Amino acid sequence: MMAVENTRHPLRPASEVMKLERIGAFRLTSLSFLRILMRHMMRENWTITCTAFELDDEGHGHAIYSVQTPTHDFSFLAISTKISDEERSDRVISQKWDVTFSLSEGTITDEKLNRMKENLPKQEAGRGDAADLVWSRANKSNRIFDYVIDCLIAKEQPDPKILNEVGYLLRTTAVYGNGKFGIAPYEKMKDNHPFNGPFQAQMFAVYMLRHFSFDLVEHIAKRRDPEAVSLDPEVKRFIGTGNATGLGMAPFLISHPRLIHQWIYVREKAIARVKDIKPTQDDLMLLIHWLDRVANYFDESRLIDRQIFVKPEKLAEQSRFLKERVLEYLEVGTFAGIPTNDVWEGLSETAAETVSIEMQELLHTVLLEIYADHVIDLEQCMNVEETYQIVPRMTIQELKNLINYQYQWAFQYDFTDPDEKYYFWYRSEEKEEPRLGVRGEEPGDDREMPMNIAEQVQGLYEILQHAPPEEMVASFILRHPRYKGIIQRIQSLDGYEYGEIQANLLSKDMMPLHLLRCKLSFFGAERFNPKSNRWVRITLFQGAPLVEEIGEPFPDNWVFPHLPTIEGDKHESSTK
Repeated sequence: MMAVENTRHPLRPASEVMKLERIGAFRLTSLSFLRILMRHMMRENWTITCTAFELDDEGHGHAIYSVQTPTHDFSFLAISTKISDEERSDRVISQKWDVTFSLSEGTITDEKLNRMKENLPKQEAGRGDAADLVWSRANKSNRIFDYVIDCLIAKEQPDPKILNEVGYLLRTTAVYGNGKFGIAPYEKMKDNHPFNGPFQAQMFAVYMLRHFSFDLVEHIAKRRDPEAVSLDPEVKRFIGTGNATGLGMAPFLISHPRLIHQWIYVREKAIARVKDIKPTQDDLMLLIHWLDRVANYFDESRLIDRQIFVKPEKLAEQSRFLKERVLEYLEVGTFAGIPTNDVWEGLSETAAETVSIEMQELLHTVLLEIYADHVIDLEQCMNVEETYQIVPRMTIQELKNLINYQYQWAFQYDFTDPDEKYYFWYRSEEKEEPRLGVRGEEPGDDREMPMNIAEQVQGLYEILQHAPPEEMVASFILRHPRYKGIIQRIQSLDGYEYGEIQANLLSKDMMPLHLLRCKLSFFGAERFNPKSNRWVRITLFQGAPLVEEIGEPFPDNWVFPHLPTIEGDKHESSTK
């Protein structure tokens, strides 16, 4: 439930935050899951070593990396397979991938390795065991992978501008945990486990895939020419891991409302905290630095524009606009001519009136970077007990009062209008993955998933109008069992105000990518590159410390990296 945060600035109401367009404008912050993971690894000085690297001249085979933490040992296994270009696809229904990989507890014995070689490349058709924490798969970037190898053979570092067109060498299509394929459930990683916390094991597996991608291209280059150079560390840092995400991620936000509340509540709590801080001149100069850095990052962006999100060049322009407002405050104490003693709130109000929602949330990201030390304690608050229960003794009047308080947003839609029920969500037969269909035009509405929370609330409320106010919920459910699910949801979310996305997810003008981007922002994704309104490519860990830098002093401000500058003499010095 929402606790009271001792801040002067109240948390933004759910009626503002939980609009689909706003949650779809969230970006990574210092509290995103991969940032939490990196700080954890650096603090504890995890040791990662390659214990097996059995790849042929073309990079096909397997590699095993040993991971030692203060309390647990793990193994990361990558299996590289030869596939044709025609077999390479981001779709979940694919059956072959360039690389499949896993994260497991303990060491991988010869017996387990043989079993994993048989099962891991099959993914959905394979089976793991309770020691496996993560299974996943990835494909090469067609444009960049071979280009980087050719550069290394030519004894040159790849051109950062060309790297920036993609941002990664390998791209995952799904990262599975929590019991999928017979692997360990999430409960195994609770309490003092190194991967306790949302998606920590998955983020680490993606981080290790990034490291393997470096080893893979260098290995292939050296096999083709022993004099080939290795990637310069600055170039390696600039390369992340890619990911392609489709509609399969969207239902998670509906089926885990308490967890979504907690993530967004923690984010809003952090924003309210930093707005309470009275900035020094050094803080303001640091903000100017970050706004410049963000502007340069988006200026350098080479992402494909599909008119879905705000264009990168527009974000760069708006970042520099806010920089001018900060400079104005430093000079005369005003924002757009309006004096203020509440600097961060004044800047936020200026942003709300002058720049896009996306830039408004990007400003919050930057403020959380400036004051990361003031909020990172909140990284311990990302978990929540997900129990959803009926409150049988609640009266009908109490239930109606709760709906009127927390679900007033649900009554703005007219579900007799076909445009408000344009889409339906269902699970495909071929892979049991969520899909989006057009009602009346595509098959599958007989298997519709309950994503229509607003419509369910309206239907329940209409029936409640005819029930005695003093009647208890238990009695009502016995008479109307079809409403048990939505009643349980409403009662279980009492006080969890950020748990519901305040939108009609069936509407013709609904943008599914906003759902995907919301969840991806909590992972720590950047470089949102939509391929349609239903799937997007992103990059993780771009700019992050390398495996060999774990435990060394490395500032926790590596996001939005600039293009690396490689000196000419580094090309020769980077040979192994």
